[in-house]
Amino acid sequence: MPGNRPGPDGSALRDRAVAAFDRAAAELGRAPSAELARALLRGQRNRLLCTLRLALVGRVSSGKSTLANALLGCYRVATGVTELTYNVNWLRYGEAPGLAVHFRDGRPSQHRDLAELERLTVRARADPELAALLGAIDYIEVREPNPQLHDFDLIDTAGLDSHFVADSANTLRFLGRADADVRAATVAHASQADALVLVFARGLGRAEADLLADFRDAGLSTATPITAIGALTKVELYWPERDPMAEGQRVAGKIMTEAGAGRLLFELRPVASLVAAGAATLTDEQAADLAELARLPPRLLAERASLGPLFTRRDYDDVLVPAARRQTLYRQLSGYGIVLGCELVREGVDSPASLRQELTRCSGMPAFRNLLTGHFGNRADLIKLQRAMTALQEQQQAVRESLPPRERLQLDTAIAEVTRLGFAEHAFAELAALQSYYDGRLCLDQAEAAELLQVTGEHGLSPAARLGLPASAPPAAALARARERLAYWAAFAAELSQAGPSRRAGQIIQRSYELLIQELEREGHVRAAPGPATGVA
Repeated sequence: MPGNRPGPDGSALRDRAVAAFDRAAAELGRAPSAELARALLRGQRNRLLCTLRLALVGRVSSGKSTLANALLGCYRVATGVTELTYNVNWLRYGEAPGLAVHFRDGRPSQHRDLAELERLTVRARADPELAALLGAIDYIEVREPNPQLHDFDLIDTAGLDSHFVADSANTLRFLGRADADVRAATVAHASQADALVLVFARGLGRAEADLLADFRDAGLSTATPITAIGALTKVELYWPERDPMAEGQRVAGKIMTEAGAGRLLFELRPVASLVAAGAATLTDEQAADLAELARLPPRLLAERASLGPLFTRRDYDDVLVPAARRQTLYRQLSGYGIVLGCELVREGVDSPASLRQELTRCSGMPAFRNLLTGHFGNRADLIKLQRAMTALQEQQQAVRESLPPRERLQLDTAIAEVTRLGFAEHAFAELAALQSYYDGRLCLDQAEAAELLQVTGEHGLSPAARLGLPASAPPAAALARARERLAYWAAFAAELSQAGPSRRAGQIIQRSYELLIQELEREGHVRAAPGPATGVA
């Protein structure tokens, strides 16, 4: 993911943060007694350099694993309702495919072949030895050269459920696990993430309010619209009574307003993730089967596909696709996905590659990926740095207690080298303005609110993106737009009728445009010219 904002001197945020960590380490010196403090700084510095960690959080069977597969564009995580265990899968980029099993009891991790992943994530009632292994797992780390994992580590958590139905509870007991273990594992791993996707299954009712309460009660209440996005999954099940994506959009809007999700999430998007995951792995033979099914009259096909399992078992005189292959298609795409695929074929989508692409587009997954990349990716380093500073401050007192008085002062000075970035970096002021906006404390009209998001990097970090201009815009046009908007926000901030938070947000946006103008001029796009005097710190 992108996310390295340039500073006034042209340096990248990550480089400035790493330099601050290095100065902090130098402050500690080499005294043996300061090793714990050095380890604290070293851990957070290394974390800053790692890929953004994105956790999928929701109830058991809410569609998290299917969403993970859809995001990756391949079948990687085992999915299902009744056959799965309740472990965490942590997916990371690696040139050499493989997996490592990490255990709750502290025993050394076991490295295994990637082909064993499904065996390690399904029930094993007939194999007590394997069941004992599964019950001891903390999480499974999966590495593979998937290009999507260049952008983020993906943590597929177990579930926030605190009570399970009888079948699931029986499985947990068989594995030597308690109900609370699943929730505790989810909270522990979600707490290690930089950003969250809260996964809702389709529907609107008490379950959504309960999930939001679970989300807050689980110790994840620090999540904000800056670091959390929602996915409404299983929208395929709205079919055939309703159009899945349209109904999903309606329900998502109600959850954001009536269930109060808008205070936690930047946005809640409906995604037909089963269709997306199935489309990514659609074979040429399956595409041909869809083309054959598309010969049926649309209404007749929809009636039959709506029968669910019956459609996959019955023999039809007018259907040449065997029942076994229809069953595979149904499991992979759902009845809605089959009907959608056939509709695309009738519209002229005539190659397997184009059919995969169009099914994926209709699922809403490309737009969802873009939302993740834009909202989280453009602020990736900033989000990670904010977490690092918080972690340093939270652990500072515990480390101080292990040090003699002189080295306590050195530790305080060292940590201040990093935490002062919260005051020195304008991007943190932009985050504060965004949080005030999400909290409903700013008096901005729709256009002004959209500009706040835009100039702070929601749609990209290039000058053109932050100015709302096409990438091909002439340099002079970019500078003229920046100066025009600077003048607008300088007047906004000077308006005495503005409430305090709105005035401060106006000053922050004003400063954002000042820095943007400096960036344009520094890059030599155009010769510097006088703009309005501001003097905002």
